[in-house]
Amino acid sequence: MSHPNDTERPAPSPRDQLAVYRPEVARLLADADMPAYRYAQVYEHLMRRPGLALSAATNLPLTLREGLDALGTSTLTEAGRREDADGTTKLLLAARDGAQLETVAMRYERRTTLCVSTQVGCSLECSFCATGAMGFVRDLTPAEIVDQVRLLSALLAGEDREVTNIVFMGMGEPLLNLDAVLAAIRLLKDPAGLAFAQRSLSVSTIGIPAGIRRLAREEPQVNLALSLHAPDDALRTRLIPANRRFPLAEVLTAADDHFSATHRKLFVEYVLLGGVNDSPRQATALAALLRGRVVTVNLIPWNPGCGDYSPPSEGTAIAFRDILEQRGVTATLRLGRGRAIAAGCGQLATRSARRTPGPGWARGSR
Repeated sequence: MSHPNDTERPAPSPRDQLAVYRPEVARLLADADMPAYRYAQVYEHLMRRPGLALSAATNLPLTLREGLDALGTSTLTEAGRREDADGTTKLLLAARDGAQLETVAMRYERRTTLCVSTQVGCSLECSFCATGAMGFVRDLTPAEIVDQVRLLSALLAGEDREVTNIVFMGMGEPLLNLDAVLAAIRLLKDPAGLAFAQRSLSVSTIGIPAGIRRLAREEPQVNLALSLHAPDDALRTRLIPANRRFPLAEVLTAADDHFSATHRKLFVEYVLLGGVNDSPRQATALAALLRGRVVTVNLIPWNPGCGDYSPPSEGTAIAFRDILEQRGVTATLRLGRGRAIAAGCGQLATRSARRTPGPGWARGSR
């Protein structure tokens, strides 16, 4: 479906995109009084050849290459890598100020999904999430968000794999860093750059109503994923303290407004906590809450990492899913990915404030 903003907003030029993505690179080109086609060449090299240094861009003058090379091809460097036998790779990345973040690639038979971070840490303090337990350090820049994709894309290209999906579900709350997230989305989908399809991008949120509505206005083809985790306000507030500020009724109204503007299915994420939110009664209440909406519920058994919780039994998880399905709500039970390397949902965390690797990391480990 088209959206007025899709036709009214002029396509950004490579000069514009470079100024958003790497302003220091754009300034160097401007100071050197370079013509517009040089901006296009540099931008194309950064986006299309993420594994190559700018010194390898032989279509650029040598003196320009030397200046650009000093600025580096990425705002992030790999500080550690862990691999799970299930096809999951987690990178520990260091920013230029020493802040650390984690980003994940998940390989499936017919697709490859990247889970990228939008903040270092998180301010929301969800009780079951390791990222929330580490607290908030800072927002990521558009370049730091995009560079996670570039670094993982280069890694996967060596395996003859292409990235098929990108989910903003890593460290942080994307809608609390929305300017940078929207800028990153525009860079990721730019046909002159990385050229990802808008519908291959998904933004996850605990529910920031103003942010949900803005996402609908500015990126109507991007998928919205809502982290719900409880069918009522009392329990949700225990699990997600931000529910005091953004209660379920307001969040779901914003999600309805998103659907009215975009006609895009809502994805609901629901972490199953054994004996806390996984009873038949709660499944029935969740079905009633979501009835009438175009929605798919992704059920995620809790991953160890934060909080005094346990995952549900397999039978309990299946029964929860079946109750939703019987009441007309499409539901899937997500396979646990990356648990052995703490790369699953709710497990990402670093010790950025102290600039040292988080639990399970060895400096420079592979």
